[in-house]
Amino acid sequence: MRKLFYSLIVLLISTAQLLAQAPHIEKSEAFDEPDNGYNKVLMMKNGNTLFFHFARKEGIEINVFNKARKLTSTKEIESELWDTRKMKNITVAGLYEINNEAVLFIVVSEDREPTLYRMRFNSTTGGRLGENELGSTGGKTRRFAGFKEYNSIYVEKDPESDNYAVIFFNGFASDPDEKIKVIHFDGTHKRLNVATYDSPDDNFKYLRYIGAVVDGANRVFIATYGASSWSGREGHVFVSRLKAGEKKWVNKALDFSEDFKDTKSVMAYNHNDNSLQLLTLSYTKGEMAFFSGRGRIKYMSFLSSIDPESLDLKSVKPIAGQKINEYAHTALNTDLDYHGLPQQMIINKDNSTTILSEEIRLRAVTTRTQNSSHTRYYTDLGGIGVNEINSDGTERSGYWIRKQQEADGLYEPLYISARGKGRWSYLQGFADHNSYLSYDYIFTDKNRYIIFNDDNSNFDRDEDEKKRKTVRRVGKLNTFCYSLNGTGVNKSFLFGDPGENDISNSVHIDASDIDKNTGTYCTIMVERDGRDRMAKMVWIKFE
Repeated sequence: MRKLFYSLIVLLISTAQLLAQAPHIEKSEAFDEPDNGYNKVLMMKNGNTLFFHFARKEGIEINVFNKARKLTSTKEIESELWDTRKMKNITVAGLYEINNEAVLFIVVSEDREPTLYRMRFNSTTGGRLGENELGSTGGKTRRFAGFKEYNSIYVEKDPESDNYAVIFFNGFASDPDEKIKVIHFDGTHKRLNVATYDSPDDNFKYLRYIGAVVDGANRVFIATYGASSWSGREGHVFVSRLKAGEKKWVNKALDFSEDFKDTKSVMAYNHNDNSLQLLTLSYTKGEMAFFSGRGRIKYMSFLSSIDPESLDLKSVKPIAGQKINEYAHTALNTDLDYHGLPQQMIINKDNSTTILSEEIRLRAVTTRTQNSSHTRYYTDLGGIGVNEINSDGTERSGYWIRKQQEADGLYEPLYISARGKGRWSYLQGFADHNSYLSYDYIFTDKNRYIIFNDDNSNFDRDEDEKKRKTVRRVGKLNTFCYSLNGTGVNKSFLFGDPGENDISNSVHIDASDIDKNTGTYCTIMVERDGRDRMAKMVWIKFE
């Protein structure tokens, strides 16, 4: 009886909060639903919104929407340096606003050698202002297990300024000192520094770039993983610093990372306490770990704080997710523990950190005939984990939001972090419907929200996982919205309850952009009424 009474009180409070937090929604005029390619939105500081569509054969199209949410310009973009009709060879390395312009970084892997191009666009007309070739890796791209790339190019922008860095990674260079090259640019695209990375250990046969931070025009930090063998023997994570005007890197090993196996990371500058923050995921067979993949591939996950001057380790905490499990046991009434893989790290204004996770399982399905066989790869995208960590490393709160989706292709660890920078690749062979999958996290000064597309029948099945329907087709999905609060979540349909009608409203998760200053989320939504479908740009201001 007490539990029932408590549940009713929580429901009443949640309903009241939900009504008070309904987001303000604006929509553009309808246009044909984009397909056969990749879509990305960029909200500019002048109030305009640029919508980029990358078609597999037609190239790049830019649509400009003004402050009044009206379409004012459409441009088809050609390049004088590379063939825009061969989009299957490209990786979008980043899309940023720099110096009041939209700047697109494209990696073209012609003949399997990645080369980086920078394209600049007018934020009012969408017209191309210029393009430049910035360099290549100097080695051929090789792919493993359908998705891993050991030669690639990365672009990391400073969130606090227009400065950025380009990292060329040639994983198969015979000389460890030639594997990584970094170019530091200011907001006018002037080169501030060019330096080849010095390997921290001459015995390293395996050296991999795993993250970077740009501190204005002053310095660049990178994180690397090195080992004496592919098995991870004598493996370490290193943090390195390069000051503007200098050519010599300063390297420091993270002592706790000794004998780490293959490691990924997300790196950020915490201006609240003047430290570097590093979220690392290291492959392991240990028990204290998150997992990904068939056969429960496990990862250890740590959150480290590093002094940017000395590069000394200030603190390190394992990400255990205990608060997520407590929420699951109480709110979801399950004895199961959460086994999601960290995907993103967000530093909040109060110096706390939010770790976003997702349950991931990789699958390979082989079809055999008498004369041949064909293998297709899939990624099951499961429950969402939100872990909020205090500045001292203790866990403040946690949430487990259930979902079950099936995506084509293989998703790598930390793909949500890469998606937030605009990184995307045709080489992954992902299907168009994948852009509807996974989830987005929106935070404002007052609230935090999770949104994702799901089948209507799953709306009331958070506590009944066995009956949850797996999302494999996106034609009739609606966007669910979860508002997080101190005691639980408030759940609603983002665009209103469709009831029993044959209508649905869903969004392209991959295409989205968030204006953190206003709490405005922008993406493409698709409205369906029976067999009729139309697309619109949508701007959602969360309270």
